[in-house]
Amino acid sequence: MKSYIFATDNDRGGVILCDIETLEEAVGYLQQRFKGVVRVEQGRKYWADGEGYGELEPLKPEATHSG
Repeated sequence: MKSYIFATDNDRGGVILCDIETLEEAVGYLQQRFKGVVRVEQGRKYWADGEGYGELEPLKPEATHSG
């Protein structure tokens, strides 16, 4: 089971838990099931309308200051 976060063009969306294994398959499924899907995320990977597929870089730890 994987979970996917999605958003639509009317500021709706949510989280779906399903047996879909790839982000690409999830995008197709969500576009068929919900009107106006504009973004789907799974972990650091995402798809965005007008941008396509991408992956977010991990956050770098901030330098600690001793004071």
